[in-house]
Amino acid sequence: MDYKPFIYLTSADQAFIARIKDALTGSFDLNIFHNAADCQAAVSRKQPHALLLDTSLPDGDGYALHQAIREDFDTSDVYQLLLCSADEAGRDDMVADDFLIKPFADAAFLRKTSLLNKALENRQRASEQMSYAQSVAMTAMSSMGELGVVMGFMSKSFSCRTIQAVGELALNAIKQYDLDSIIYFSWDGESYIARTDNVEILPADREHIAQLRPLGRLLELNGQLVVNYEHTTILIKHMPDDSALCGRLRDNIAMLCEGVESRVTGLLMEHDNLLKQQGIRYAVSEIRDSVANLHARQLAYLAAGRDMIGQVTHDFEDTFMHLALMPEIENQLISQLVTLRQRMAELWSQPGEVEAKLQSVVTALEVLAGDVEEVRLMQH
Repeated sequence: MDYKPFIYLTSADQAFIARIKDALTGSFDLNIFHNAADCQAAVSRKQPHALLLDTSLPDGDGYALHQAIREDFDTSDVYQLLLCSADEAGRDDMVADDFLIKPFADAAFLRKTSLLNKALENRQRASEQMSYAQSVAMTAMSSMGELGVVMGFMSKSFSCRTIQAVGELALNAIKQYDLDSIIYFSWDGESYIARTDNVEILPADREHIAQLRPLGRLLELNGQLVVNYEHTTILIKHMPDDSALCGRLRDNIAMLCEGVESRVTGLLMEHDNLLKQQGIRYAVSEIRDSVANLHARQLAYLAAGRDMIGQVTHDFEDTFMHLALMPEIENQLISQLVTLRQRMAELWSQPGEVEAKLQSVVTALEVLAGDVEEVRLMQH
């Protein structure tokens, strides 16, 4: 591991420092101070990973420096190795991370600092792992939140009954990413365009969209993001500079645009099916009216036929009376006419096959046609 802890050594023992300086410099980024004031000033400017403090500084400054660093909230977690006497190490107010009791050999000091180096490396490794874990956790939480925006749109989009409503819902979703966006729809010779917060759409915006639509599904250009589908285009005016965030937002917006396109396609299919349904119902209603009219005309023809036969029979009877026919012949002809009229009356009094068929067709068409007036209003 290429890591050299940054440490301060504070001691007034010049000979001691001279003996161990080279050994420490090889293992640490070493800064040496000969008095408490210089060391404390340096700690205030930049905190070390560890402080090697000889408490035998003149005028008791070693103890005061130890206490000042430990009691300061900003520096209280600086690792302190105190070079002190056994009595000092036993004091309750000497709260250090480690002690080396004086007098000690240089070899003992170097072994202690070697252990310190390993401890600081482990601490650094743990800190890096913790930072990485926190970064991963924060990224995961951010990704979940960003994906939640897309899922929220998906769940709410099914309640949208118009393409304009889908566009407004999509713009509100993208706004949660703190992005300025334009959404454009095109279908059946019609179009709709809107921008975040209902900002006015300029002619230049429409022209820009028209230029970008043929350029492929996903395009990033000059800090802008464009996602194109058959009916839908989403243009993000300014993507963030953070590459990781930009990548996540790009994926989420592409997914959102796909959801928008699916909902718009569904609405267009629903509209097309409704028009077809209305057309069928209208056609059925027209057929129903025609069949009903035909049925009524057939009944009228039957009634007219009955009246006509009755009149013909009556006219024949009158004619026979004036022809001076023999009574037997006249009675025979009149009897035959009466029989014919009775048979015709019996025939017309029974529902015929054609009439029954027409009546069943009219009944069936009534069910299919539904409310004819409502259908006609829809057509207009």
